Formats: sequence, structure tokens, C-alpha cells
Amino acid sequence: AASSNAAITTSAIYDKMLHAFDPLITLIQAISYPIAMVVVLGGALFIMIGNKEKGFTMMQGAGLGYVLVQLTPLFLKILVEAMKAI
Repeated sequence: AASSNAAITTSAIYDKMLHAFDPLITLIQAISYPIAMVVVLGGALFIMIGNKEKGFTMMQGAGLGYVLVQLTPLFLKILVEAMKAI
């Protein structure tokens, strides 16, 4: 019975941990698109003034950063599931 209670408590802790960061993750995801667009536009300006390498590097970084920010909840769920297995 004690083992069962410990498992329930551990599961509840992991569920709370998973949802504790939801407001912060939602906020970061919401502001990631406008920030990525500003960086992409900055990269386009660099291309227009002749610095193609810097412009494309900025655009590539903005795209990769946006995708990684959008995948943050998936990474958090994977981390929590891995911690449950330990």
C-alpha cells in the first residue's frame, strides 16, 4: 500500500511539474513569431544593402529559433516522461 501511495504521489508531482510552466511557455510561444519576423526583416535589409551572408544567417537563425521555441512543450513532455522512468 505504501508503494502504491508513493507512485500516486510521484505521478501527481510530475503532472504538476508538467503544467507549472504552461503560462510561461505559452507567453514565449506567443511572442516568438513577432520576434522572428523582426529578425527576418532585419536579415532582408542586410541582403538589400549588400551583406548577403549576414542577412541569410539572420534569417536562418530566426527560423530555427522559432521552430525550437514552438517545440518546447514537446521537449518538456519528453523530459517529464524520462524522469518518470527513473
